[in-house]
Amino acid sequence: MSASMVRKSLAIVDKDFNRNKGKTKSGKKKSVANLIPDNHKIKKKINRKGHKETVEVLKTEAKLTVAEARKHCKSKDEILKENLRKLKLIQEHSKVDLEEEVTHQLIERAITKRPVKTKVKKGVQKTAFTEEDFAKFEAEYFDE
Repeated sequence: MSASMVRKSLAIVDKDFNRNKGKTKSGKKKSVANLIPDNHKIKKKINRKGHKETVEVLKTEAKLTVAEARKHCKSKDEILKENLRKLKLIQEHSKVDLEEEVTHQLIERAITKRPVKTKVKKGVQKTAFTEEDFAKFEAEYFDE
């Protein structure tokens, strides 16, 4: 199963999965350093793998507290439990009950790799008219 199919099925099953999908993060974080215009920042040109890049020399990063780090970082057990919960939701919603005849046709098609011909049952054809209707019609037809 591909990752895109898993994402689509999770979006169907779990309503909170696509909650932040529409919001995209901008390239720059909100910090004091971003308030300084680009022409006032101290930059240095360096060579990396054959091409030149300009890198800011002085960067001020936002300080991260322990409480904020715990909010953003989940333990492996929490991630595992969340993934198992999502897989159970997918499994519950993707159950399909097929009739025995339909499953037999699917298996037969998989084995033969050809469409399965449906067998038409030949039975007695019923009409919408009763014997009384035929008698009335016969009486009217031959009387005229």
